[in-house]
Amino acid sequence: MSDPVTPAAPANRFRDSLSNGEFVLLVESSSPSLSNDPIAAGERLAAFEEAVLSVSNVNTALAVTDRYLSLDAWRAVEYANALREENRDRHVIYLSGRNTTGEELRQLSDAAAKSRLFNVVPVSGNCVPGDTLRECRKRVFSESVGVIRNLAERKEPFFLGGTTNPYAYTPFTMMGQYFKLVKKLNAGASFVVAQAGWDMLKLQSLRWYFSGRSLFYPMIARLVLLTPNLVEKILAGEYPGINISPDFQKILEKELRYSLNQFEAAQYRRLELQAAGCRLLGFSGIQLAGAETPGRAKIAAERIGNALREFNSFDSWLEEYNSYLARAEMSPFTGSFYLYDHTLRRAYPDEEIPVARDFGEPEITPGEKFRFKLRRFLFPHADRQRAESRRLLKKLFASCRGCSSCRLPKTEFICTEGCPKRLPNGPCGGVKPHGNCEIAPGECVHSRIVRLAHWNGTLPALEDEILDSGWDD
Repeated sequence: MSDPVTPAAPANRFRDSLSNGEFVLLVESSSPSLSNDPIAAGERLAAFEEAVLSVSNVNTALAVTDRYLSLDAWRAVEYANALREENRDRHVIYLSGRNTTGEELRQLSDAAAKSRLFNVVPVSGNCVPGDTLRECRKRVFSESVGVIRNLAERKEPFFLGGTTNPYAYTPFTMMGQYFKLVKKLNAGASFVVAQAGWDMLKLQSLRWYFSGRSLFYPMIARLVLLTPNLVEKILAGEYPGINISPDFQKILEKELRYSLNQFEAAQYRRLELQAAGCRLLGFSGIQLAGAETPGRAKIAAERIGNALREFNSFDSWLEEYNSYLARAEMSPFTGSFYLYDHTLRRAYPDEEIPVARDFGEPEITPGEKFRFKLRRFLFPHADRQRAESRRLLKKLFASCRGCSSCRLPKTEFICTEGCPKRLPNGPCGGVKPHGNCEIAPGECVHSRIVRLAHWNGTLPALEDEILDSGWDD
C-alpha cells in the first residue's frame, strides 16, 4: 500500500509576491456599519476590488480592516466573502481582538479558513472612540500575540502578519514595540505591517534594527492619503497611534489655505514620495489608507505605480525628498529619540548596521526602586505558584487585579493588568509618541516595564517568553 500523499498547500499569490521580492500595494477597505444593507455593502466591496485589481503598473490587492473605529460594523471575515473567490489569495484581512472572546476568534478563524481567506493580520484592537477608562476596562481585548500563536498552530495554511508602531519617540516606548513584534514573529507571524505615519527616519530605523538582528521578514509600511476631514480626525485623536507633528500640521494648514485642489495635489505627491522611498529602503510593500472610493483608490494606485518607476535610485529619490518632504519636522516634540545616527543618508549601511544610540540612564524614582525591591522580595516565585496565592499581599503591594496567571517575576514585578486592555506581552499600537497610554492618564504600563528592565539589566529577557493573557476565555 502506497503512502498517503500530502495535499499541496493552496495557491497564495500574496505570500508568493512577498517571497519573490515583488513590491505589493495593499489598498484598505474598512468593513461597513451593520446598518448598511449587506447586498449593497458587498457590491461596494466588489467594485472596490475591481478598481484596484484593474491597475496594471503595480501589484495590487486589498486589505480589509476589521472593526477599525467602530464595534457596529461587519466582521472583516464576513465582509470579505463578497470578494471574488479566485482572487482571495491575493488579499489580506484583519482580525480584531476588541470585544472578541477566544471562542469567537475560533469561530471567525473557522469562517476564514472555510472562505479560503488565509492571509490574516490579527490585532488587539483600539479603544472605542469616546470610551472612558472605565468603559475600556470592561471590554475584552484578545491580544494579537496569542491569536497569532493559535492560528499558527492550526492545520490550515494561514499566512500571518504582525503589526507594530515604529513612531515611538522615547527609547523605552520604542523598544516595547520592537520586543512585542519579536514575540509576534516567534509566535508565527511571517510578515510585518507598520502603523501609519510620515517619519521616514523611523521606518528606516525599524528596517535597520531587525536586519541587524538577522530577522529578515517582509515589511509593509502603512501610508495615508490625507483629506481635510481625515486630518481633523487624526488631530482630534480619533485614530489612536497615528500622529501629526506640530510642524507637519502647519504645512498641511498652509496647503489647505490655497485650495482643495492644491491640497489634494500635495497629498498625492507626498504619498508618491513615501511609497517610492519605502521600496528603496527595503520594504516589501505598502498598505494605503484613506482612498475611500473605488475611483480614488485606482488613481492613488496608478500614481504610486508611476512613482515606483520615476525613482529607480535612492539618490534621485533622496534629492526630491529633501526638497519636498524634509522641510517638515516629523517628530512630535523636541528631544525625540532616534535609534541610529545618519539615517536617510543611504538606503542600506555600507557594511553593517550602525551601532545604536545609547539609551542613557533611565529615570527611575526612589519610589519605583523601593517598590521593585519590595515586590521582588515578597513575590519572587509568583509565576510558579497558584494565582490566588498571597493575593491580598499582591493586591496591596502590586495592584493585583485577580487574574488567573500571575506574571510578576517576568514583567519587572509590574502587573500588566494595569493596562486598560490587559495586554501582557507589550504595548498596543495606540500608545502615544512620548510613551503615555492611549486612554489612561500617565505612562504606558509596558513603557514602565521596559524602563525598569533597562535599569535592572534585564532588558533582553522581555522578549523571551510569550505570556498567557491571565484570563479564562
